[in-house]
Amino acid sequence: MSSRVGSFVLLVTFVTLSTITSQYVWNSFGWLMLPQVFLIFSIASLGESFVSAQGYYHYTRHRRNGPFVRNVPLWIIFLWVFFIQSSLLISLGMGFTGIQAAMMSGMIACAIDFLLLEPFLSRYMELWRWTPMKRGYFYFIPARLNRFTAPPGNYIAWLLFPLLANSFLILLMLTV
Repeated sequence: MSSRVGSFVLLVTFVTLSTITSQYVWNSFGWLMLPQVFLIFSIASLGESFVSAQGYYHYTRHRRNGPFVRNVPLWIIFLWVFFIQSSLLISLGMGFTGIQAAMMSGMIACAIDFLLLEPFLSRYMELWRWTPMKRGYFYFIPARLNRFTAPPGNYIAWLLFPLLANSFLILLMLTV
């Protein structure tokens, strides 16, 4: 595989997957999914740039990361859309409704990050690297609990952000 093609595999993969999940979310929520996608894009691009610039982690310049938007690979933004929306779709498919589905989506996304994303994409493929921080956002978590691929705060973020983004969508649906 040429270097140029290899650098776009993750981008094409997650653009395709996020397009598929967005179509399913559109079928369930209609145009109301657009503000949710905008929210995810905004937080994923600006938030990832801000947090990674703080030194918690950095994305490697490995060719598989493809094109970057500031210090974040473009495919990461679409990965967020895919995993946040698919976690909601899985929750709805399991029979959860409303805010319960949003809460379950946070748990599902956190589990996927813990079991798949961090071990495979970070540790095995080395697409990003974590940096120990003495006074980070989640400094109150004892260091002895930091036995995973990523710091515990990462998993808290993966629990909370899907819950909030999907709650936003559900509350928007209930108010419109």
